[in-house]
Amino acid sequence: MLGDTLEDKTWIIATLGWLGERSDAFRAAVRARARLRRYASGDYPHHGGDDTGGIYGVVAGSFGTYAMSESAGIVLGHIFREGAWFGQGPIVSGRPRYLSFKAMEPSTVLSLPASALNQIVQCVAGAERELMSLSEYNQVVMARVVSDLLIRKTDARVAAVLLRLFEVGPGDARAGASCRLTQAELSEMTNTSRHTANSVLRSFEAQGWIETSYGSITLRNPGALRNHAWA
Repeated sequence: MLGDTLEDKTWIIATLGWLGERSDAFRAAVRARARLRRYASGDYPHHGGDDTGGIYGVVAGSFGTYAMSESAGIVLGHIFREGAWFGQGPIVSGRPRYLSFKAMEPSTVLSLPASALNQIVQCVAGAERELMSLSEYNQVVMARVVSDLLIRKTDARVAAVLLRLFEVGPGDARAGASCRLTQAELSEMTNTSRHTANSVLRSFEAQGWIETSYGSITLRNPGALRNHAWA
């Protein structure tokens, strides 16, 4: 069991997004059954093709979402940060997993295995619908991934991707938010060369919109970045 202080702090983070919008009964059932699991940087909770399993809520660190592209191989599409939940695909389809998730840094999740999910469905009225809503919640994120990549202007596309990564909730990117991200990863997510991504980051930093450090980017002016992305 966790100490009371850490447990409360962990739970607050776990309910920043999807889980915070669920019913009191559903959240209580999740809290009673979720268990902490820690991953070193580079570890995978699961790979595409793995058997069905449970879901994960990020309470520390971040996890990259990797999909298979016929032309480019396995590519990074998004990074889930604190408050996000993922892994719901097999719950909906009953098929093996089609996405891979990798810890981008030392990270911690609240894990709900399939057995715990089955218990919740059996004991909480409407729980199955609550679980299904995670698929729709994350589908909005995936729609953003596609929408961002359709932006033709390179620097606007980079700005849009950065805003998505900085968000605590949809449209909620705040000054001071940071994301563990390398230039190579950003170039992959924005479909640009590493040189171009680096050049755009330097421009944004010179204007005071972001601050870069080794392997990390911090948001300083979300309004300016947002205006640039959708200008």
